[in-house]
Amino acid sequence: MPKSQQSNKKTSGTPDPVKFGKDLRGIVRVRTRLAVCFWTLPVYVVAIWMLLKNGRSIDSMMWIYMVVYAGFAIDMSMRNCPNCRKQFYVKSIFLNLLTKQCVHCGQTSAPTESPPKD
Repeated sequence: MPKSQQSNKKTSGTPDPVKFGKDLRGIVRVRTRLAVCFWTLPVYVVAIWMLLKNGRSIDSMMWIYMVVYAGFAIDMSMRNCPNCRKQFYVKSIFLNLLTKQCVHCGQTSAPTESPPKD
């Protein structure tokens, strides 16, 4: 086995605290993006209604919103837990937007404070 693969196996057992924190921040960030997409749905509906009222086409606005939502949802579903390496928000086929913990191991996405240095 090449040395590069052997060294990767040795370091994969202990998670790097800096990378662990970055992964958790990334998980929180994608959850926030998708939540913002959900909360802007009323603005989207009002904008569509106004465009229809003025006799304009809604195709481009509809496609843009759908692409943005799909991109955020795919990004959120692909995030892996830094602890168990399984999908953080997906246990079966459904994406769980409400949870702040890994649906497999219970790892919280809240940032943990490092112990104070003396």
